[in-house]
Amino acid sequence: MLLVWSLALVALPAVLRGVEVLLGVPRVLLPGGTAAGAVLLVAASAFGVRCAFAMARGEGTPVPFEAAARLVVTGPYRLVRNPMALSGTTQALGVALLVGSPLYYGVPFAGGLLWHVLVRPSEERFLESLFGEEHHAYRAAVPLWLPRPGRRPRPAPPAGWTTPGVRRAPGRTTIAAGRHHAARVRRWRCRRASRAGCCRRCCG
Repeated sequence: MLLVWSLALVALPAVLRGVEVLLGVPRVLLPGGTAAGAVLLVAASAFGVRCAFAMARGEGTPVPFEAAARLVVTGPYRLVRNPMALSGTTQALGVALLVGSPLYYGVPFAGGLLWHVLVRPSEERFLESLFGEEHHAYRAAVPLWLPRPGRRPRPAPPAGWTTPGVRRAPGRTTIAAGRHHAARVRRWRCRRASRAGCCRRCCG
């Protein structure tokens, strides 16, 4: 991450600004742009580091060829499906406001567009091949670029899961493991017991 950030956020704007100086192109500094750029750069960098920690808990790294062993749906990945791309684009926008390079102003927009058109489809196909229904449910529940207002979205359960913790399939019902489902699973068992004529004391 430090290598990529150094190249994209330090070396590239320095080179572009050097070219502009040779061509006599003046800087374009927007009113309040320096302060806004600093805030965006710091916030987006912290967000990117948070993404890296979330990815590490999924037994992977931000590097594309070191994919996570588990689908990461926690931390920033609960807000948007590609928070690392959002972080990088916002970082570049912050640097553009700080440097005032006319050429670098196009970098965040061009980078976001290229990622969305060229990188995203292949990445999503790769994740779909790895995680199948789990990734399909995640895509259906979590937006791509911008978080939804209100409460944080949760990935929808995979196909066949009608209530949290209980999977219904023809001829059988399976209770899913997980502490966060324990209370709902217990209530479901009590309702099933009551229909069978058992006492209801356990439902108290």
